[in-house]
Amino acid sequence: MQHLSVGIFGDKELMKRLGKQGTVNDIAIYNHASSEGVFTYMTPASEERIHPLLQVLNIVDVPVIAGDVTKEMAEQIVAIDTMNYDHGFIISKSEDMKKIIKGTSLEKFVFVEDEKELKEKLKEVKTAPITDKPWAPIDNYFNVKSVGTVVLSIVKGGTIKKHDKLTIQPIAKEVLVKGIQSQDKDIDQAEAGMRAGFNLKGVESDELKRGYVLCKEASVSKNVSIDFSKSRYSKDSIEKGSSILLSIGAQVIAGRVEDEMRISLEQPAVFFEGQKCIIASTKQTMPRIIGSGVVK
Repeated sequence: MQHLSVGIFGDKELMKRLGKQGTVNDIAIYNHASSEGVFTYMTPASEERIHPLLQVLNIVDVPVIAGDVTKEMAEQIVAIDTMNYDHGFIISKSEDMKKIIKGTSLEKFVFVEDEKELKEKLKEVKTAPITDKPWAPIDNYFNVKSVGTVVLSIVKGGTIKKHDKLTIQPIAKEVLVKGIQSQDKDIDQAEAGMRAGFNLKGVESDELKRGYVLCKEASVSKNVSIDFSKSRYSKDSIEKGSSILLSIGAQVIAGRVEDEMRISLEQPAVFFEGQKCIIASTKQTMPRIIGSGVVK
């Protein structure tokens, strides 16, 4: 069965027509499951801080842009461009949309008429894991009475099985996977692409943060080197000593630029070599996207 995570940017009402409401905080998540597949729709529910936008971009497989061009959408388009997705869709009749995406990676996105056509096109999308090792970035976490700690994630790599012994990074907590659920059903394993809830023994929910990763092995460091490509829309210059935000996986961490695009971070990041990342400004004025890269 197909499992696909889709980012919705622009028309948030589209989410309500595509799925059933799930977890909603600064990121809104809606779900749809049928015999045709399982689709997880996500959108940044808050635009004051850039963190939700960056986190959604790093979690989803496919972006969908819907509606007319606004100041907020223009920044989202710049951010989507830096990720260079293999697939994407646009629902818009605005002539400005075609102008603003000209010369960007969004030129290969497919224009669709409405959500009905979008659903049909999404069924055709094939995606690949970002790694072959177990890799599940945590987007939500909580304690369930008489059950214990539960974390929610879209598995981005490998397979995670019930009774697996794994580690939560960057806090190096060894945990046991007591149980797994997907679409309110108990399952024995979760594969790449699936959205699942993991009942964990060995960690308390108050020890966790969004962006922590359930995995077997990972690089963990407060110093990260990246191959950097600046966005053509950014007015910010990247120099030694510049304050930036590093977005990698579902983590957004403040840092400072050192020599040759080496970044020293305020908190340790968890990552693997070759993973995509976004560099954003700490300023509040748009556009806040500076560029992107991959971890060396």
